[in-house]
Amino acid sequence: MLSLKNIGKRFGEHQILDGLSVEIPLTGITFIVGASGSGTSGLCRLAVGLLKPDAGEVSLFGERVDLMPERKLIEMRARAPYLVQGPALLDWLTLRENVALADPPSKSDGRADKALERLGLTEFSARKPPEVGPGIRKRAAIARALVLEPEVLLLDEPTTGLDKEAAGQVNDALALVREQGLGVALVSHDYAALRKLADRVVQVKDKKVGFNGSALDFLTAPH
Repeated sequence: MLSLKNIGKRFGEHQILDGLSVEIPLTGITFIVGASGSGTSGLCRLAVGLLKPDAGEVSLFGERVDLMPERKLIEMRARAPYLVQGPALLDWLTLRENVALADPPSKSDGRADKALERLGLTEFSARKPPEVGPGIRKRAAIARALVLEPEVLLLDEPTTGLDKEAAGQVNDALALVREQGLGVALVSHDYAALRKLADRVVQVKDKKVGFNGSALDFLTAPH
């Protein structure tokens, strides 16, 4: 469970969250939606301690994230890696070498190859990021997170800027990791993907939670 209680967060004069409270089960796929600038991306960053709340409490796996020292946060982020919008791959390394960055040689047991195989990327493993399409690059970023053997993935706008084919590849990868038992929470404005993938939806509205429930209830709500 990810739990945020009475969260307040501002940047300068701009208050993005004010008294927000929500509990998100870390199973299935949860879409976090809201208008641009509403603080949706901030929820993921708060969850792993990349942002600190000005008020309130943040708990992940039953532990207070907002009170954790950095050493403990590093351990927590291995359990719940946060993927930024871009794939953040190094162009001069192959996809396998990029994925293996999360698998130190001293501890390596082939997890990089297993992660690539899980996402159907084995045939691309020797290629470098500029040699493959954006959907493949994003899947490689997800594979790199899987090397950590996490309990949940947190993603910020995973299909932003991708064409339909590339976005479809990323969404297929998310569906696959859900089938493999991994929880996913993602910020998205992609309502086609929401209709296809979401188990649960959290909507941020007016600096608080406007909706928190099943995807079916969200999609059929009269308002």
